[in-house]
This record gives sequence, structure tokens and C-alpha cells, in this order.
Amino acid sequence: MQRLVDVEDIRQVKARYFRYLDSKQWSKLAALFTAHPTIDVGAKYSSGKELAEKTAALLGDAPTAHQGFLPEIEVNGNRATAIWAMEDYVSFPPGSSYKNGFHGYGEYHDTYQRINGHWYISSTVLSRFRVDTVPNWTPPAAQS
Repeated sequence: MQRLVDVEDIRQVKARYFRYLDSKQWSKLAALFTAHPTIDVGAKYSSGKELAEKTAALLGDAPTAHQGFLPEIEVNGNRATAIWAMEDYVSFPPGSSYKNGFHGYGEYHDTYQRINGHWYISSTVLSRFRVDTVPNWTPPAAQS
């Protein structure tokens, strides 16, 4: 039973990772990581805080959609590994210094550590299999 609870807790951590990216909740994103993680998502970062700060500077208010699915999770005591299929869509607002957005496909290879009863990401490596360019776009203003 504990293995099932652990797997679900890890699934929740990664779901929050994607949601915090898209909803621009940078401090919550940073808090998902251990104190000294290994992070390689096309650029390398030495902390969750650094990842959050650099991603915030890169994306700003750009509309994004990140998805992780089909997890293969293995739990071994207070450590776990997972492979996640992923897809992301990033579009920058017109006038951005980025000429195009992108639609990417690949997988994350993660490790997790349980600390004081909670799971955290201790490493994440993103491998992209394909990246297509997409035109930049600004979502319509919210209607009141």
C-alpha cells in the first residue's frame, strides 16, 4: 500500500511542476526541489530557485502549455526514479525578442527524495526528441 501512496505523491509533485510553470507560480516551482538538485532542461541550473528565476525571465507572461504523462515510477525507500513522456507548447507575445515559439516532444528522467515525509525532485533531465517552431501569439484579453 505504501508504494501506491508514494507513487501517487510523486505524480502530484510532477503535476505541480507543470502547473506552476504554466501558471507562473515561480516560488512554488522552486519549492518542489531538494536543496542541491541536478537540473538540465536544455540549460543547467543548480537550484530550484535558479530554475524558477531564469525561466521567469525567459518566459515572462508568454502563454505556455506543459504536459507530462505515462510515468514509469520506481520507488526504493526514500528515493525514487521516474521517466515521464512530455509535450510542451511555448508561444511568445508579438514584439518579443524570440522570433518564434515552439512545440516540443520528449521525456524527463527524474529522481526524487523523500524528506520529512514529503517528496521532492532531486534531479531532472529533459531530452527532446522533436521541436517544431510555431508562430508567436498573444491570448485575447479576459472578458469581464
